[in-house]
Amino acid sequence: MAGLAAAAGFDDAGFDVELYERQSYDSKRVNCGEAMTAVSKIPLEPTVENGFLNPLPAMEVEVYDGIDADRHRTGAGTFPAADTYITDRNVVEQSWAEQLSEKGVDIHENQSITRTDFHEFTDEYDLVVDATGQPSLSSKALGTTNEYSGYMVALNSDVEGDFTELYPNSRIILENYTGYSWAFPKTSQRANVGIGWTVSDRPSDYMKALREACKRNGWAVPSQERTNVAIIPEGPSLDPDRTHLPEHSVVRVGDAAGIANRLTGKGISQAVESGFLAAELANRGQLHSYPDRLYQRMKTEYIFATVVRYFLETRNPKVLGAAIRAAAGIDIEDVDRSPSTVLLRLLRHPVLFARIFSRRRVLNRVYGGMTNQWELID
Repeated sequence: MAGLAAAAGFDDAGFDVELYERQSYDSKRVNCGEAMTAVSKIPLEPTVENGFLNPLPAMEVEVYDGIDADRHRTGAGTFPAADTYITDRNVVEQSWAEQLSEKGVDIHENQSITRTDFHEFTDEYDLVVDATGQPSLSSKALGTTNEYSGYMVALNSDVEGDFTELYPNSRIILENYTGYSWAFPKTSQRANVGIGWTVSDRPSDYMKALREACKRNGWAVPSQERTNVAIIPEGPSLDPDRTHLPEHSVVRVGDAAGIANRLTGKGISQAVESGFLAAELANRGQLHSYPDRLYQRMKTEYIFATVVRYFLETRNPKVLGAAIRAAAGIDIEDVDRSPSTVLLRLLRHPVLFARIFSRRRVLNRVYGGMTNQWELID
């Protein structure tokens, strides 16, 4: 999605664009990142034909104190989801690629780019936009894959089953580990289900954990053959200055830039935004400002996410459950991208606010985020 956005942005700005895709858009199977917020920023009509299946009314969030049969729910809230769709992401990508091709973008499908290709590209093209995920192709080609830090492991699958109780809403379930499980119904009979963990909390048997999560939450259990494993960066997981490498004529967007949400791993709207931002700044001759502009846009989101994540890491579902109850009713995209709305809501609950922000380690995280010391947060 980041690469498609960048291609669209640079094409609109009048650049000659070539887009390389490792697979074929007609046959690639992508069933992660299918809950898309800020859909109006994607230049496609949000129709079923373009892959936008369920205009999501709301996201339901539940917090539990564990994964055992006798677990207790500590809080729940419903969050409106304007401008959000549950999608068939592969169809969205195919439709966007077709639109770009019709506009004259030269698309090379089934093209796996090697490290040698990368170095040739940096000599041949004025700019290489790296949208290859984490760790990115540029980091592999330059021998700097260890420059990233922090990632989540996620499993997800498209399943058929009875989702009439939930549809058209979706559900995220926090279960007292650093991660969560989810069900994103596309119709009343089909959904994307999944589970993700920070790397330090991942289980030894991923598939078993996914099946058990589906069973305890009442969702259809996926087959292993239809299940994807994804690596998701815990943004920010890359030094901001490394998002633009002028000495190599490279700019990184999306997961390659390490900008997914640190709490949820959500990264589609961030990926699209970063792709368009890179194009906008290049068109103005201001690509040097990309790292600062990108991270200024993301900073408050990152700070809020790392504060909430603290209560997952320290196994404090009661505080987290109370916070979910207090924040209920705020649009789900605003929770990520405009966290001041959540803070204002929490201020209506002074005891809860104090329980969250009177902790030294929480304040350390806020300070670390304000000063870009992300990996020093403890």
